[in-house]
Amino acid sequence: MRGPGGSKAGAEFRDRPVPVAVTKVERGRVDAFYASSASLTAEEEAAVVARTVGVVEQIFVEEGDHVTAGTPLAQLDTRRLELEVARTRTNIESFERAYTRSKQLHETKMISPDAYDQALYNLEREKASLNLQLYELEEATIKAPIDGVITLRHIKLGNTLSANDPAFELKRSDIIEAVLNVPEKELPKLEKGQLAMVHIDALDDAQFEGVVVRVAPEVDPTSGTFRVTVSLDNPDNVLKPGMFARVNVRYDSNEDTLLVAREAVVTQKDENSVFVVKSGRAMKQTITLGYTMGSTVEVLDGLGEGDQVVITGQGGLRDGASVRVVSL
Repeated sequence: MRGPGGSKAGAEFRDRPVPVAVTKVERGRVDAFYASSASLTAEEEAAVVARTVGVVEQIFVEEGDHVTAGTPLAQLDTRRLELEVARTRTNIESFERAYTRSKQLHETKMISPDAYDQALYNLEREKASLNLQLYELEEATIKAPIDGVITLRHIKLGNTLSANDPAFELKRSDIIEAVLNVPEKELPKLEKGQLAMVHIDALDDAQFEGVVVRVAPEVDPTSGTFRVTVSLDNPDNVLKPGMFARVNVRYDSNEDTLLVAREAVVTQKDENSVFVVKSGRAMKQTITLGYTMGSTVEVLDGLGEGDQVVITGQGGLRDGASVRVVSL
């Protein structure tokens, strides 16, 4: 049986002030973000193919080179095409003379209309052949269809190419996109024009600003998601297609709202609370939370500006416990 002295000592021990660190509830801005991840892609990309038959005679670019639309990338052998053009021009001269004679004879009714029509047909056919050959001669120079960076070269000197054989792959590098597959329940939150903060792990978690440029108008019934496209300027070509990105899209903001440190919040079951220090006592206070941003959380109800809340030492606190505020 414990004596009177033991009971008194126990009470003194229980009332001994518990050392705690505190912080004040302040007003500020909180942003709400939708978090997702994606692999970066180029805004524009093109598979450059041969448009005519020929042997690769020259290659003007290599992988990694920046090019503008219309820049020659490679040259096919044109000797066969040049000979065909020369032959067709000679044929045209001959057909033009034949057509002139036929026209004169037709006007004097000395040949039939069919003979005249045949002479005209021969001339027009050869001119069409010349236009096609000149087109193929021009296309023997493989050119870049868009501005961008050469990401892959398929061809080598001496390769024989046929029409539609792949030659290069080209991607635009000054604008990069991240395409997010977002669950359908988030559809009301996201819209074109919203700010996006993009973190790239491969660049030491560097942060870049982007903007939502497209929100798909329909949900994929197979996955239950819709596509949200975030665009990022990339003038220094730091961002590369294929990089892994963590994307946070800001969909709401509250100005001049109450904010408290996340570490102050004690969560038990479905209840959130903090310990507010008043007159040397830690009083448990149930609170209603709003948005969370970084190390702070929005308080919708239960606290006032300037309240001192415990951020260290609250683990073993009881409601109404005596406390002593210490500095961290």
